[in-house]
Amino acid sequence: MTHHPDHEVELFKDEGAYEVYADLPGYGSADVDLRWHDGRLHVTAEHRTDEGETRVFNRHVSVPRRVDADAISATYSDDVLKVRLPVSDDDARPGTRIEVGE
Repeated sequence: MTHHPDHEVELFKDEGAYEVYADLPGYGSADVDLRWHDGRLHVTAEHRTDEGETRVFNRHVSVPRRVDADAISATYSDDVLKVRLPVSDDDARPGTRIEVGE
């Protein structure tokens, strides 16, 4: 099993939302598991290579403001995962799983 600590993850704030970008070359959208829990975005990706090696990526991103968990969206294109986390004044539900679109 190979862990890749060098994959870049960035957090940006735009009007009304946070955006997280994660560079995940070699993974596909089906390899990615996203979850929102206790003010943190949990990003996990696991992929088995043709050589039989398992590649694992695991990051947690803390967001300083409340997020509308029902409005979180994610896409994966050109080896980059993009997650949009709309800011909310209400408390977010804990333990929300997020689908990754193409």
